[in-house]
Formats: sequence, C-alpha cells, structure tokens
Amino acid sequence: MLLRLRLQDFVVVEGAEIAFCEGLTVITGETGAGKSIILNALGLLTGARADVDVIRTGCTEAAIEGVFEIRAALRERLEVAGLPCDGEEVVVRRTVERNGRGRVHVNGSMTTVGVLSRLFQGSIDVGGQHDHSILFEVGEHLAIVDRFGGIRGSAGAYQGYAAAFGELKALQRRLAELGGDAAEVRTQSESLAFQISELERFDPKPGELAVLDAERRKLQSVEKLRGMLGSIEAHLESKDGSAVDLLGKAIAQLVEGERIDPSLASVRAHLSAAQHEASEASLSLSRYAEALDSDPARLEVVEDRLSAMHRLARRHGVAEDELCSVLDARRSELEELLHRDERRSETEALLVNLRVDLGEKAKLLTQARGKACTTLAKEVGKHLEYLALAGASFDIVLEPTEAHEHGADQVQFMMSANAGTPLRPLVKVASGGEASRIMLALKSAIGTSDMASCSAFDEPDAGLGGAAADAVGRLLRALGEKRQVLCVTHLPQVAAYASGHLTIDKRIGRRSTTSTVRILESEEERADELARMLSGSAVTAEALAAAHSLLLHATQRVPGSLALVRGNRGRRPASANLAALPLHA
Repeated sequence: MLLRLRLQDFVVVEGAEIAFCEGLTVITGETGAGKSIILNALGLLTGARADVDVIRTGCTEAAIEGVFEIRAALRERLEVAGLPCDGEEVVVRRTVERNGRGRVHVNGSMTTVGVLSRLFQGSIDVGGQHDHSILFEVGEHLAIVDRFGGIRGSAGAYQGYAAAFGELKALQRRLAELGGDAAEVRTQSESLAFQISELERFDPKPGELAVLDAERRKLQSVEKLRGMLGSIEAHLESKDGSAVDLLGKAIAQLVEGERIDPSLASVRAHLSAAQHEASEASLSLSRYAEALDSDPARLEVVEDRLSAMHRLARRHGVAEDELCSVLDARRSELEELLHRDERRSETEALLVNLRVDLGEKAKLLTQARGKACTTLAKEVGKHLEYLALAGASFDIVLEPTEAHEHGADQVQFMMSANAGTPLRPLVKVASGGEASRIMLALKSAIGTSDMASCSAFDEPDAGLGGAAADAVGRLLRALGEKRQVLCVTHLPQVAAYASGHLTIDKRIGRRSTTSTVRILESEEERADELARMLSGSAVTAEALAAAHSLLLHATQRVPGSLALVRGNRGRRPASANLAALPLHA
C-alpha cells in the first residue's frame, strides 16, 4: 500500500508531498492538468522504465520518493535482495537525470531498477489508459488466467512443467548437434582427425609459451648480459675500492673500536655477514657468466617453435597457451562423432521418456487452469451484471496445443454482447467500451485472489457514461474494500464513490506551467468538484444539486463510503501544493 508520495521537478511539478488513504482514491481535474502524473510516478517507483521527458523544463534532475507499507511478501523480498527492512515502512527514492542516468535507493541503500521491479512485482498493479488492449491479444489471456489462479507463482504444477520443458529443449538442442548425414559426419571427422594429427605432431606443453619466451630473451641478450655481469662483479670484488674491499676496511676499523667499546661487536658481525654475502654473490655471478654461451642454433630452434605455436593458435582462433585445451577439445569432438549413432539413440530414448513425463505434468497444469478458468468466468460474469452489461455473457475456453514454454494449453476469452446470441471470441465482438469494462471486471475478480495491495487505473471509464459509469464506480469502490485503489477519472459518477478525492489544477504562467493538487475532505468540496465535472468551469445551481445527488446516491449504494476517509487507521491525506511545497531532504 502506498502511504506517501513526494515529487520534485517531475513533469510540471516543482515540489509536492501527498498522503494517501485506504480504499478508493480518485484523481480528477481538467484535461491536460496532469492527472496521470501520480500514476506515472508510482510506476517509476515500482520499476517502470524512465524517460528524460519526466524532468521538469529547465531542471537537470527529477526525483520521486514513495513510502510503502511493508507486508510479508515485500519484507521477504527485501531480505532476499539484502536491503534494509526494519520497521513497518519502506522508503523508495528514484532520480532521473538529463544524461539518461538515474539512481535508485531503497531504505537508503543503493540498488537497481531491476531489483526494484522484483520487489513490487505482483503487489503494485499500475494500469494505463489502454490497459484493456491486452484483451485483444489472445496470447495474453493465458497469463491473466494464471495470475487469477496463482499458477505461475506456486511451486506446484507450473514449476514442475517448466523444469521438464527446459530439459526437453536442452535434449532437442543436443539431438540437433548430433544431426547431419553420413557424408557430413565423415567430412567433419576427417577435418578433426587432421587437426588432431597436426596438434599431436606439434605436441604443445602446458606453460611452454612462458618458458620459450624467457629462453629467447636470454639467448638474444647474451653479450649484453656478459657486459652487465662483468661490471657488477668488478664493483663487488675485483677492482680496488670494490664493495668487498671497502667492507673489509670498515671491519678492520671496527675491530680496533671494539677494544674500546665491546658493544660494537654486533655491528662488526653485521658487516662481516654482508662481506660474506657480497663475496658469494660475486662468485655466483662469475659461475653464471662462465656458463653463459651464445647459441645461434638454439635461438633459431626456439624462434621456429614460437612461430609454429603462433600459426597454430591463429588457425584455431585461440591464444598460444590454449593449444593444449584445443587438442583435448578436438579429441572429444572426434570421439563424439565416432559414437554419434550411439549418442543419438541414447538422446532419443531420453526424449521419449521426457515427453511422457512432460505430458503428465502438462495434464496437471491443464487441470489447475481448468478450475481457474471456470471460477474466473463466473466471477467476471457476476461483475458484468453490475457494469451495464446485464445481457452479455462471458466464458473462457481452454484448448490443447503443442507444448510451449507455459504449458500445453491456450486460452481464449469468449463473449456474447446480447442475450440469445452465441459466444464468439472477444477479440472479434467487443467494442472498446465493452473491453474496458471487461478488463475492470477481470481485475476485480483477480483482486480476490492475488497478492496485490494496490491497484492503479488510468481512466478505466473512458467512453462510458450514465448507468455504465455508475457501475464502474461501484465496482472500483468494492475493489477498494479489498485493497488500495487509485483511479484517474473524468466521470463524476465514478468520483462520487471515492473514499479519498484528489483534484489536480493546472496554472499557466508567463514563463512556466505548474500543477497543484488538493485533497477534498468535506462534502461541499467534493460536491463543487463533481459539479465542475458535470457542467464545466461555470458551475450552475443545477449541476451542484446533481453533484449532491450523486454523493447521496453513492453513500446509499455503498454505506459509510465517505466516513472511510476519516476512519482509515488514523491515516488522513493532507492537502499539498504541487507547485510550491518543498521536498524535504
């Protein structure tokens, strides 16, 4: 559930802080005032894709911050993501920058948009103005049924089927790799045999490249090494004033000093050790220099070996030190080809068994979906009676298909707009207004079964009026008894059923356009807004009387609806000015 929302430099909003109540909250205002801003912000807070167009003109960054109530599922997801989850609320902050970058923080910890999306998946449902359009895509019907039945989120039939289907695809890929006619296999085998023979003749050794490189450097620099070693040896011991000679003189003087102060014995011991080490180093260098010999023939062998290694590596598309691995891989590939028929038989046998297992798991999945289809069709049918579609009928057809990622079923919604007419595919007979109402009926039915704590609708009443609009209002109000509902609407018949009412006003200045939001708490404020929606900017006495009548009607149809604004666990929305209220740090 969304508790509070803060906006800063978001679209036409300079700064705002808005509190939300339980039940149905409607958002009204003139066309173009920015009624959808709140829903867009909620979408970004729950992982929707951001666009730089949401940044207010003249600003470099937009910021959105939301405070949500923590429920069991969200707390578990926070823990899995390694994010702080102390207390009963979670604070989500998201920024969008002009350069296309942005930041996401959850309870003060930085995270990603992907994590944000997973945190709120299934718990915050934000729909758009054209949400009902998915009803005209038959491929989406299966997902709707699965959501109603909680099928994909369970660890039962769906997960078992998905695992088996993944194994099936892996075996099919394996079988394809073992394919090819006899001539093709013979050609591949001959090519592999040639490569293996060539590599075996070369006989690469692990770590050989580094050894050969070091030997080549040494052979190429024999004269340079000799000169350097001679100079070092002379400095250590050979010439007058060498290190060994100077150390000897220092030791002799310390022997004289030690007679005066015995504590100098330790210093003399260190110098004696240094002299000994210098002499040993000089001797080692002499032996190394004596053994150092230029060998042009060996250098040629090393360079030829390195060149051959380079050519082989380039031919196989690998680094020189990977030739051993290539040889092992080619041997395995040849072994696989030589036993291809045996491997194919094994794989085909596994596929036969797996298809049987997959079929059994698909049956379990179909049974679960069949129950979900029956129950969902009944629930939607009940709602249609309240949505001015009393003569319409609705059903869901579950048909078998070839096994696919989500099962061996396909689902199609069927509809008859009038009593006595046969059911036909909804995509062929439903108008936009009917589809909008059916989508609302589906979401209301799903609202009794899924985990969502908040549903947001953007003008679900588009194209409706009269009794149909009243029915939409009642249905949204009923859904608000189960979860928090936010709804952008342009119909007073719908707005009358709200527990909370926000109105958005646009103000056009000389240099900028801003929007403000007001919370309408009294019946008079609500009646004034409904009258404006009925008659336009000039509110007439007749419109005001009609508005009061709508509120009275809504109160009678849904007892206590207005009282819920003040009885919502102590949380009352406070009015806010979107243009002027600063966003606190």
